[in-house]
Amino acid sequence: MDSLRSISDSSESLCPGPLCSDFSNYGVSSDDSIYGDPLAQLAKEVKQEPFTTSQNLRKSLEQRHRDLLQDRTRDQYLAFSSVTPAQSHEISDDQSRESKFCRFSFNTETGILVAKVMPSRAHGLAIRSFDFLISLELLAMNVYDDMRPFGSTTVTVGNWTKEADSCWAPASTDTKLSFVVEVGLSESSRRLALDACGWLERHTSVKLVATISLNGETSEITLRQWERVSRSSSPSASCTTSLKIFRTSNTTVITGESSYNGVTTTTNQLQLPFEKIVGHPSRQPLERDLVIPAQKLIVFAEKIWSEQGLLPR
Repeated sequence: MDSLRSISDSSESLCPGPLCSDFSNYGVSSDDSIYGDPLAQLAKEVKQEPFTTSQNLRKSLEQRHRDLLQDRTRDQYLAFSSVTPAQSHEISDDQSRESKFCRFSFNTETGILVAKVMPSRAHGLAIRSFDFLISLELLAMNVYDDMRPFGSTTVTVGNWTKEADSCWAPASTDTKLSFVVEVGLSESSRRLALDACGWLERHTSVKLVATISLNGETSEITLRQWERVSRSSSPSASCTTSLKIFRTSNTTVITGESSYNGVTTTTNQLQLPFEKIVGHPSRQPLERDLVIPAQKLIVFAEKIWSEQGLLPR
């Protein structure tokens, strides 16, 4: 994928989890290495295959893609050890077939390549549809031209080069990303959480991450909003909003919570801080937090469920 310059330095910090900073919801204990590197923890959890040849690596990725499409597995992640930077660049290049259905993270020091395999067209639809909702909000405030949508761009995060599913940067910051979107299967929600922490920890320029978990079997989508918060001397990530969109009695329903400054409230909409995305406080009357209301989220979800065959088209 297209590449941007480095956006981070190495740092160690705790990565708390959703609502009340409790990462134990994802089965993470205090002994886990997310205290240092969430991306390394993600790689640690994925069964690693030793790299042999580029051809064999491609075969493994294509087989996992077929297995996901045919619902023989729900595991999106593969990891390979002993990969060189040149081999990583070759497999993740825009011209490679695998780049069309995979997102790659590569550690330049350890030679570990982690691939997130996109299982279906519904994932691509979720990414494009969510980007469209963000674009509508930016256009309504006359600040769309102040932002740069970079799509699935590769950036450097500490010792890692990493691809987002979608990302945005203020036009004034010379491609320093501010907002990232990651999409995955509901079975991968813990790994999506580690992905979010990987973007927000370690002094990156990213201030906000949205994760979208799709359930492949039932009409259910979980949206989480992750923000950087200050804890002691290091930045850390916290889930500030969690929404569940689901069907019951032939009706689409949204339930959710937001947690700020120790106060938790119920919500059915997504409210994204303007300054964390655009890079400056609101200056004009039209400028405000980006709000995606319940009705638009319902349309967003039902479009995806129709693509998945979970709703009549």
